[in-house]
Amino acid sequence: MAEPPVALTIAGSDSGGGSGLQADLRTFAAHSVHGVCALTAVSAQNTEELRSVLSVPQKELKSQIEAVLDDFDVKAVKTGLLFSEENIRLVAQIANEGALPQLVIDPVIVDRHGELLYPPDLIRIIRQELISRALIVTPNHLEAMHLLSAEPTDDIDKICDAALELAAMGPEVVLITGGRRSADSMIDVIAHRGEIIKIESERYKTKNVRGSGDTLSAAIAASLAKGQPIAQSVQNAQRFTAAGVRGAVDWKLGSGQGPLDHLGHRGDARLD
Repeated sequence: MAEPPVALTIAGSDSGGGSGLQADLRTFAAHSVHGVCALTAVSAQNTEELRSVLSVPQKELKSQIEAVLDDFDVKAVKTGLLFSEENIRLVAQIANEGALPQLVIDPVIVDRHGELLYPPDLIRIIRQELISRALIVTPNHLEAMHLLSAEPTDDIDKICDAALELAAMGPEVVLITGGRRSADSMIDVIAHRGEIIKIESERYKTKNVRGSGDTLSAAIAASLAKGQPIAQSVQNAQRFTAAGVRGAVDWKLGSGQGPLDHLGHRGDARLD
């Protein structure tokens, strides 16, 4: 067996196993990538509710990241929930030092109900200090608008404008996901080199979409770690995430919003 490449996730833990660090590591494994991690927050949650969150102190997060980077040849990195101002600034600082290769930023700033997880000041720090460090940023449409201090909208033209505006801040690619929009189909909006690409896909009738944004960003990082170009990595990740949702359509893991089928229990072939 060939030696697997290494990808790092810097994210929070989901005790229900559907999102965050757990979804990232399953996604890495499904891509035959060795996953390493740095934990930012410990949560008590399930498929129905988030009960509590405890932020990991900056010193401990820094120690985790340094321990991994000192020992592994990390090929790609993704971030998820960073949760505290100190940890947001820390990750931005390490990225600015060039120590987080092929950085994929999933700016987790709204919860599963669309409610903000951060006050405006912290969102501004994410915009000013993190977005420019990324190779690719993957907000949903709500997060994209909050990053720009704009009113959330389902208007696809405004979402396209938002993608271009975010791309102008520095990332090579901005991918605004369409899963949260109230429409019969899903439209992902991609901004790259001043151009917009819209990708429409089927919306599956299921509540089991927990961690789909985490999965998408982790799948992009996994493909990048394997040496795929960014366009192919995005395409692979969209296909993988859609198959994960499709595979878990009828699952009843928990009574609320359940997880994706990351490991192909349904038998769908998803990877090249």
